[in-house]
Amino acid sequence: MGMVSLTNMMKVSCFLMATLPLFVTAESCRPELHGDIEIKSNSIFIEQNNNTFRIEPNGNLYVDVHRVSLSDAQKASLTAYSERVRADLPYFSKSLSDELKTSWRALDGVLAAELGEQSSLRGEFGQFHQYLQRSVSASFHAEDHSPQLNHKVLTNTVRELEASLPHLIATVSSRGLMDIAALSAGQNNRMEFISNKMARLQNKLADEVRVQRNRTVDVRQELCSRLGVWQEQESEISELIPALKGWKTVTVR
Repeated sequence: MGMVSLTNMMKVSCFLMATLPLFVTAESCRPELHGDIEIKSNSIFIEQNNNTFRIEPNGNLYVDVHRVSLSDAQKASLTAYSERVRADLPYFSKSLSDELKTSWRALDGVLAAELGEQSSLRGEFGQFHQYLQRSVSASFHAEDHSPQLNHKVLTNTVRELEASLPHLIATVSSRGLMDIAALSAGQNNRMEFISNKMARLQNKLADEVRVQRNRTVDVRQELCSRLGVWQEQESEISELIPALKGWKTVTVR
């Protein structure tokens, strides 16, 4: 068991934490976000063709301050969409934040049990967890705490994580080795102790990763299902209402 194996172990764990709050979807779906949504006083605000559209809860549609004349069918489609989005955005935010916290606590528990309460590796994971929580919050809450979907923040966070992951892995790996080396003090055969401890930690973390991935299956499927409804409703609205032709905020693959 050497540094390469430890690095691989941390890569698995970090990858779980990096992807869980940002739509873990390898087995379920691959949502691609295209536009922002804001909710103010129960009205939905979207941008389309350089115009700001406002969808009222009753299905009325405004372009800036001008009301768009709509048929009953058109208003019904916007009413249904408004209800869906206003219910889903808080659900997305809370679900992703809660699942992230639960998975982080489970992994942190393994680190505490295997490396001790004062493990520096726990600190690295804790900082990473807080960073991801802030990213989730910024993606789904405006500065005044109203619900939103900021697709650029969410997309940029994923890209930043992908770019910074190698550095994070290297940092976390070195912290883990430092913790294990400290625990080996006083052992008759320190190298054997370190090797066995690394192997045990690897197995424990790998087991916990599997548990967490299995635990979150239902939530991931629900996220995909709800986003799929968004896509269907937006496609219908795009066909029904010329002013919103081509509009979409999400594509689910």
